[in-house]
Parts: sequence; structure tokens; C-alpha cells
Amino acid sequence: MNAERAIQIRRQSFHNSNKSNRPYVSHCFKVVWIMQGAAEWRIAEELHTVGPNDIVLLNNEEKRQIERIVSSENLAFFTLELEPPFLYDSGLLPLFTEPFRSSGNARRIIRPDEHLLHLLERVDEEDRKRDGYSPLIIVACGMQLLAEIAREIGLAAEQRPAINPQMKAVLSHIDDNFTRRISLNELAAIAHMSATAFSKAFTKSNGIGPAQYIKRKRIGYAIRLLEETDRTVTDIAMDSGFTNMANFYKAFHSLTRQAPGDYRS
Repeated sequence: MNAERAIQIRRQSFHNSNKSNRPYVSHCFKVVWIMQGAAEWRIAEELHTVGPNDIVLLNNEEKRQIERIVSSENLAFFTLELEPPFLYDSGLLPLFTEPFRSSGNARRIIRPDEHLLHLLERVDEEDRKRDGYSPLIIVACGMQLLAEIAREIGLAAEQRPAINPQMKAVLSHIDDNFTRRISLNELAAIAHMSATAFSKAFTKSNGIGPAQYIKRKRIGYAIRLLEETDRTVTDIAMDSGFTNMANFYKAFHSLTRQAPGDYRS
């Protein structure tokens, strides 16, 4: 997978007055490093307390919401957003598929040692450099970080699943074309399957169906444009693959529980 696409970095800061009051979800998997502050975070209907240096592993199915920031300082996140093919290629998807429940939260909320923190700091440093080698180093450090976590929690290497080449080709095609209309038959043809068989196989491999995956991919792209540019909401909607504003607002609200303008403000 292209190193530039494999891992995206986001830095976010929240206080009680600017955090979202509604649950949200994403198309990608996330490694969230709590750099500062502490909060009560509801993930998959369970409430967890997270604090400085905690690492939280989030998948693309579970809704989450910051209920309350409990520290005097703002809550600061450093997030590695992982595209699904990266996890297939590395064989580390099971890290994110453990149920996020009280009985298993130790496997999804990690209290890192100095070695893991050093890897996160290296990723942060390389992302700020952004020279020609940075994407490769970020991917290498990200893979090492996940492998070290897998070893620490006792995830057996033989449990790692593989993804067939046809499904990887489908995901690559979506990455290249999600800003235009993509039909189910188009994707099924790439996988050499019927539309019905492909839809079932895609959902089994990715946790969500193809239409939902594409929608979340578009909204994730729109969120990045809202955060990083001053372009109009209409321009962002069109460039994210939506043909009209009604569909964009509906899709955006279904995932973030906010309107695009409210999210930006």
C-alpha cells in the first residue's frame, strides 16, 4: 500500500465547551495517544477513563464520544489513522477486533512503556519533518508500534488473518476513486464475484459494507478539508464525492451527529 496513504496523522485538542456531544464513527482504524489531559470516554456503550500517555485502539464499527474532560488542562490527542489495507498487509487487524467491553478493555487501552512512547514520539517527529523519507519511516514505526503492542498483550502470530489479492485491489480502487460514483457491480467485477457474494465478502473482511465504507471514506476526507482549509462547505461536499448538499448533510450528520458548519466552528 502507498506509504502516503497507509497512515494519516491528526492532532486534536478538546475542552468541555468545544467537544462534540454526540457519538461518532470513522471508516478507518485509529491508534489514539493521549498526550495531555484526562477524560471519560464512552466507547461501544462502555465508559472508560483515559489519561496521559494512554494508547487507545479504535476500530471502524464502534461509536465513541467524549463524555467529560476531568482534568484542569485540555485533552490533547495524537492519532494515527490507519487505512484497512495497512492492517491487512501487516496482519495486525485482530488488535482492533477484540470487543471493547469491561472484560477486555486492557487489550484495547494500553499503558505504554518507554519503548512504545519513543516510537510514538518518533512518528510525531517524522510527521513534522515531512521530507521524502518521512512517510516510509512513519509506516515502519507504526507497524513496529502495533507489533510491540500485539506481543505485549499476547496476541498469537498464527491468529493473524490474510486478505485475498482481489479484496486488496478493491480497496485500492476505492482509495483512488472514492470522490466519484462507484457502483457495487464495478467493485464486484474487480473481485471477480457476483454483486451479492462480493457484498458479503467485503463486509466480512472490513466490518462494514461497501456503500458504508465509501461513505465514511468521503466523510473522513471532508472532515480533513473542514479542519485544514477555509474552503466553503459546498466545495468540500462536491470534492468529497457528493452530488448534492442534501446527501452530504445527511451522511455527515449520520456519522458525526453534527452539521458540517457546526463541526468546523
